[in-house]
Amino acid sequence: MRPDDLTGPELRLWEAFAAGGEVDLRPRDAVGGPVVDGGSWGPERQVRASVVRSLLLGGADAIGGETPMVHLVGARISGKLRLVFAEVCCVLWLEECWFEEAPQLYGATLRVTSFGGSCLPGLGMGATTVDGNLDLMNCRVQGGVNVHDARISGSLLLQGAHLSHAGDVALDGARLEAKGVVGTDGFRADGELRLLQARLSEGLHLRGAVLHQPGGEALSAPGIQVPTNIDCGEGFRADGAITLTGATVGGSVSFGAASLTPTQGNALSCQHLQAGELLLRPARATGGMDLRHAAIGVLRLHDDGHEQPPLQLDGLVYRSLEPHLPVNDRLELLSRDPDGYRPQPYQQLATVYQSIGQDRDARTVLLTRQRHRRTTLPRHARAWGYVQDATVGYGYLPERAAVWLLALLATGATVFALHRPHPPSGTAHPVFNPVMYSLDLLLPVIDFGQERAFQPTGPTQWIAWLLIGAGWLLATALAAGVTRVLSRQ
Repeated sequence: MRPDDLTGPELRLWEAFAAGGEVDLRPRDAVGGPVVDGGSWGPERQVRASVVRSLLLGGADAIGGETPMVHLVGARISGKLRLVFAEVCCVLWLEECWFEEAPQLYGATLRVTSFGGSCLPGLGMGATTVDGNLDLMNCRVQGGVNVHDARISGSLLLQGAHLSHAGDVALDGARLEAKGVVGTDGFRADGELRLLQARLSEGLHLRGAVLHQPGGEALSAPGIQVPTNIDCGEGFRADGAITLTGATVGGSVSFGAASLTPTQGNALSCQHLQAGELLLRPARATGGMDLRHAAIGVLRLHDDGHEQPPLQLDGLVYRSLEPHLPVNDRLELLSRDPDGYRPQPYQQLATVYQSIGQDRDARTVLLTRQRHRRTTLPRHARAWGYVQDATVGYGYLPERAAVWLLALLATGATVFALHRPHPPSGTAHPVFNPVMYSLDLLLPVIDFGQERAFQPTGPTQWIAWLLIGAGWLLATALAAGVTRVLSRQ
């Protein structure tokens, strides 16, 4: 392209390129309208995409000692900026520009690239390589932004941007590699934010962002790898589901003071998530949270009176549960698991209580587990469960057996003191002792010689049989409880 083929604004850009100068086409009186009205801008603000392309591919001579750069502000870019598999030689900085067509930079190798504040009908940057940041701050994109398989040595900057592709994918960052994705300070996406298997070395930052995809996935990031943090904290709002299935996060995943409002299904899916910390304290959540088979270092739940949304917990492993609330509060959370009774969540909670020295609370959890399990058993098994519960608390309340034995011993001793059994005639016998006689009836494996020496008659015979039967039940229940305790150790 020759300079004499250029319009006035294009010639200014051509001449400024070699020294990296800025060309600002905005009116000096600032009466040019917002960028979204760029379709009405006249020829004094129009630059052809082919001119930008020519400069980026070395169409103009550089000046020794200077850094060439395409730095254009407030322009209407006509035609399609197409740089498929191109190797760009300089920085591309198109600020507050209005694009007639979506730029196509698939597979290109770029330097620092910015579309900050611009208005685009879409952006195709799949499989690109960017040496530096990719700046989309304050952009308005009425179509999908495609950065799948891109390699960005810096970060993808989305602060203040508005990506609109309702019912479809607003940002496709599948397998994206970058330092981070920063979508704070008013970032909004109408459509899915897709980060499937992305690798972000410095984190995903969405504090204050609004993701709107009713009936679908607002944030889809299965398999994402983040050595640092995922921050969807205060001010974050997702009108749609969030998926972090199989994600690996070295630091924390935070949903503190967030609003999670899917129109159907779970608000958050974190199956097989691995994270150092998971903060689940949303200000509002209208759907459940699936944490099945996740591995978390520290699990932080509500401690301020908010009702925790239902959690699916089967297979979840965590080292610490914070804050340290009364055990009944945690048991109430387990009882609301949509999957119904699952033994593992109770065992996990008990393990945590044992690890911090709260053995009594651990036993309470395990006893509650047995009681919950009992509701799933057939009638005959439930009956035996009630016996174990009433007598020794399934082995977690062995003191109950002592209470029952003392009560039965007192009853037997009183009855047999008043209605003394008689020894068989003509046989030697020890001195009758009502207490030892009652113990002989109650304890099936101990023989004090009293039961063999004296035979009750009449109604007291029924009392004796009752004590024998109760003794066997107590002994069996106590043995089952002791076995459970020993196996637990």
